Amino acid sequence: MSLKHLFPFAGDHAIQSAVVVVEWAAPGGSGHLAADHLQQLQSVALPKLAELGLGASEILNVFELQMVPGKAASHSSQVVGGFKASRPSPTGGEARSVMLTRENCIIQIDDYTRWAKAKHDIREYLNVLLPLVGTTVPILHLTLQFNDVFLWKAPPDELIMTEVFKQDTTWLPPHVFSIQNLWHSHHGYFCDQVSPCNFKQLDNVNVSRSMVNALESVQALVAHRASFANPIWVKQPLSDDDPISQVLDRFHDDNKTILADLFSDEVLRRINLLSS
Repeated sequence: MSLKHLFPFAGDHAIQSAVVVVEWAAPGGSGHLAADHLQQLQSVALPKLAELGLGASEILNVFELQMVPGKAASHSSQVVGGFKASRPSPTGGEARSVMLTRENCIIQIDDYTRWAKAKHDIREYLNVLLPLVGTTVPILHLTLQFNDVFLWKAPPDELIMTEVFKQDTTWLPPHVFSIQNLWHSHHGYFCDQVSPCNFKQLDNVNVSRSMVNALESVQALVAHRASFANPIWVKQPLSDDDPISQVLDRFHDDNKTILADLFSDEVLRRINLLSS
């Protein structure tokens, strides 16, 4: 059976979205950015992000509730909780966006073409924001996530899992190969890294057969998260040699390694991860 009816989401690759998350706040809210700092960041960063093509912007407000011990009365106020800059997609929605909140910065690339281009743009966005964030808080965590999607345009009973995935892959339980229906598999694990710095790496591998716009699809959402042993203070723009850039490259390579062990050779050729 041919996989000619299995279409990678973006034609020559399957990446629907790539997401980078930079976190500085610890659980419980310690280390988050104050409202006055966020206002300063907003005024400086939004014009620079607009110059980088993210011209649409919005302010994110949050409500704060102050409770007075022993009293029934409380006081609520609306304060700046962050901001978002984005670029619209020709087909509607957003092609990419950068959102900065008290706790983190989230960059989403929905018009992904190749890693070199995406990394260049991601670093440009981070170079606008992180030196400003680094005046008060260090970076604690860094995440890179890819969502690969394949659409099946044929009768569902003709989609054979043993042709889509390697049967000896470490990332799927054998049970999925006998199911002719929708399913989801999640596998997460930690490992310790010492290069380019000391950090604990969490990899989450989510694979599913699901429905997308009434079409059956195969998805692999793989996320890699670094928790740094020593928080990173970003005072200057990032370079190719700084730990954050190197960890992102490492995660990209790890992602390709997982996909190469997960998908069949025919699927890998369809997304240019295996030579013909």
